[in-house]
Amino acid sequence: MTKYIAKELLEKYLQGTCTEEEQAIVESWQLKELEGKNFSAKTVQIETAYQTIWDGISAKAPASPDIELKNNRFRYLAIAAAILIALSAGLFFIQNKLSGGSVAEQLVKTGKDFVPGGNKATLLLADGSRISLTDAANGKLAKQAGMTITKTRDGQLVYNLDAQYIAGPSKARNQMNTISTPRGGQYQVALPDGSKVWLNAESSLKYAVDFNTEIRKVELSGEAYFEVAGKTGPAGSKVPFIVVTDKQEVEVLGTHFNISSYGDEPLTKTTLLEGSVNVLQRSSGNSRLLKPGEQAKVSTAQAAPTVVIPDLESEMAWKNGLFIFREEPIETIIKDLARWYDVDISFEGKPINVSFVGVVSRSKNISSILKILEETGDLHFKVEGRKILIMN
Repeated sequence: MTKYIAKELLEKYLQGTCTEEEQAIVESWQLKELEGKNFSAKTVQIETAYQTIWDGISAKAPASPDIELKNNRFRYLAIAAAILIALSAGLFFIQNKLSGGSVAEQLVKTGKDFVPGGNKATLLLADGSRISLTDAANGKLAKQAGMTITKTRDGQLVYNLDAQYIAGPSKARNQMNTISTPRGGQYQVALPDGSKVWLNAESSLKYAVDFNTEIRKVELSGEAYFEVAGKTGPAGSKVPFIVVTDKQEVEVLGTHFNISSYGDEPLTKTTLLEGSVNVLQRSSGNSRLLKPGEQAKVSTAQAAPTVVIPDLESEMAWKNGLFIFREEPIETIIKDLARWYDVDISFEGKPINVSFVGVVSRSKNISSILKILEETGDLHFKVEGRKILIMN
């Protein structure tokens, strides 16, 4: 492919006249790694290529406010840079795409594609019995000491205290339930106090059946988003809500936040959307108070939680049904994919240092994502059963 053809294809994309095949090719350029890779194109060449394309686009495009052009400048620069990188390294795999030779397309043709996860979970009751929420019919599932547990049509687990037990002493105190999602699963729980929890794949939440105490405490492994309801105790004081993980304790009164605490990740991340939370590192006893829009990171290598300003859209993408990658390392991406699609993904040979940018729906089959990653030219895949090998 010549630079002229690449430029022509880019212009068609920006004008909205691309075919679906051409659109997929251009979008794959946008996912190309732009940093940390040895290639012959110098920064000045990228700027020159960008300016050439930009001038052509500006001349043909209808008049629009300057601010809109400035906001789009980086996107066009990124595409132009990606074109130069791909041309200099010989990484346009268009022939492969047009011939239908990619692993992603083979998965579709053979009917062996990996489907996305869904509402799947298991509930462990205080008496040791297990209920598969994946298979159970909607409606009442069980009763525990005056607490009715119900599965709703939209995939929620709801706890309701029976009226005759509200005024009297609770018989459910100290009885614990655990809800667990497998790889390829997610679930939502409405706790007895009205708090809501969304569990991501390969996660578990342990909690008391009765929250009518001086403290509300749950134990989390994996990732969950919390919307904690405010609660007042008998003396009029606010009842705290505490989330315990292997590395930290998070104390709140009423707020919205996300915690990611997977065992195979070095960091536990707490991201605050509303209210305030106190993050206590269990190993050191040091803590940090978060404000909305902040994130605390806790690891055994640090003496105290560190606070950063995260990309909230990316952090909450899983709950909103998306994968959002913003310069995300491939090693992080494959962990997310493995959990959601219940597959094993590993490198054949040495892992490569490459990052990607993109937005993909979690409702798509894995072939849609592999296709995009393949089209960058950096990665190729081989499928063996439920194992995906990454080759470079």
